[in-house]
Amino acid sequence: MKLTLARASAVIFFVCLGVCLPIGRSATLPNAGIVGPTAIATIAKADYCFARVRGLAPERMPPSYLVLRIHVRVDYRNTGTRPMIMPLEHERTIYSSLTRGKMSIFKELPGFLQPTLKPLKELPYKVSKDNPVDPKNDVFAVIPSRGEMTPPLFEDIVMPVNHKTLFRNYPDLRGHRVFIRLQLAHQMLDPALETDLSDRWVKFGVPWTGTLLTSTVAIDVPRQVSEAQPCVDGPAENPGNHPPDIGK
Repeated sequence: MKLTLARASAVIFFVCLGVCLPIGRSATLPNAGIVGPTAIATIAKADYCFARVRGLAPERMPPSYLVLRIHVRVDYRNTGTRPMIMPLEHERTIYSSLTRGKMSIFKELPGFLQPTLKPLKELPYKVSKDNPVDPKNDVFAVIPSRGEMTPPLFEDIVMPVNHKTLFRNYPDLRGHRVFIRLQLAHQMLDPALETDLSDRWVKFGVPWTGTLLTSTVAIDVPRQVSEAQPCVDGPAENPGNHPPDIGK
């Protein structure tokens, strides 16, 4: 049975939807078949401090409350056979619970909230078009094949231990084991930029962007904390839903 010209053209059209590439153009397919890295979280440091509730009338403010400050180390491991080039800018979501299993989103104290990242459309001035990490910059990192990203990421988490406000009811963590997990959504690349960088940086690796869930970490909060100093800097010193103290 002979195909007419119209039928032959239709067959070629449908086949090429899946496998054909235009002659003379790059065949780069960003992230095609690339398995993302794993993210292993560990607690590098944890301590406690007393946060003072601020307001226009200090004598009316409730007493200080205890805050847990956690310094989390996140190690990225590439299990694939090709190096990964990853944007370092990311948004984070913290999940927590007092029991193993289902976790809920932890609403961070004001000051830790980050603006929504927009896809990167062009390279910042400090990043070379010919090399993602030379000169050294804080925009991209290369994770070697079968290796780890150096240096690792660090995330600081501030959790009220015993604190309630009119707008938010934080669970009382005293005497409980707290389970924590991070979701890290790395900045996306504009498709045109990603395709261009895939070609330019092919000898260094393949660009990768996406969202990762870290492993779960746990910390035991004592019923009483005898040694804790006043909080000095950061959101814990001016917690949510209260105006800053402008008095002397």
